[in-house]
Amino acid sequence: MMSALIEELEEYYKDFLMQETGSLGSLYSDDVIFCDPLHRIEGLPALKSYFAGMSRGLTQCRFQFDDLPVVGEGSACLSWTMHYRHQSLKGGRPLQLRGCSLLRYTDKIHYHEDFYDMGAMVYEQVPVLGSCIGFIKSRMERN
Repeated sequence: MMSALIEELEEYYKDFLMQETGSLGSLYSDDVIFCDPLHRIEGLPALKSYFAGMSRGLTQCRFQFDDLPVVGEGSACLSWTMHYRHQSLKGGRPLQLRGCSLLRYTDKIHYHEDFYDMGAMVYEQVPVLGSCIGFIKSRMERN
């Protein structure tokens, strides 16, 4: 059974850009640790700042939760697809990224780690670099 906290988290991320960072305190503990492929953020104030900065340049960002979360005692794993548009990537066209989040919580989330392919999110969307990565991938697939 999915906890109310996980449901609230999914609701928050369904339209990420429309959310206020001030409401993160209802989801995350003051001493939260948030990790993604590039960052390790410690503390709720730092997480609020990170989310505010991450939103710059995005014109769309919403998360679609693909499957029922795998929930254990004080932990959950959620798979998702992020639908986003960024003014600097692919001319602002819609992009998608699949990933998953590992959560650890009691009454609030105290650990959140996102797993996704950073290359698919950013590097492959940059014009020249994306072409080079695509070429390398196609060569590797043939071997």
